Amino acid sequence: MLRFIRRLLDSKAKPKIAHPVLGPLQLEQGKRGPYWLREAYADGELTLSIDAEGEAEPTEAQVAFFNWINSDLESIYSQVAPELSSRHQGMQRKPVDADWHKTFRLVGISVPSDGNKLAPWDITFECLTDNSGNLYTCYFERGALANVSVDT
Repeated sequence: MLRFIRRLLDSKAKPKIAHPVLGPLQLEQGKRGPYWLREAYADGELTLSIDAEGEAEPTEAQVAFFNWINSDLESIYSQVAPELSSRHQGMQRKPVDADWHKTFRLVGISVPSDGNKLAPWDITFECLTDNSGNLYTCYFERGALANVSVDT
């Protein structure tokens, strides 16, 4: 009986993988379909959301996209800086520090299914200037910033 219950529970377990670059991932089902999720459990860790095709593991193109974000973060930040600065000034009543890393920290990346920079994707920054935990999510479409939302 115990074996039957264990098999029943295991059959409902979500698929998990230990990706060599992206780390531990768990397959989730979302409104737009399946995606691999890596949750951040400590400061300095990134939450990743990686679009999936069925239960297929992340592709080489998706890993390249993730590596591109990490290697070109200064350039990507420069694309969102005017909007983040404006939003931060409006909410915190103080400017973004000249070294933006003292004001914001990258905490999340979504990776499109084909790793295509022109497909919709987003990055999320946490505000470090107070203990509010405000998250600024920057949505990209066709390679350009389309919108910024703030989760307070």
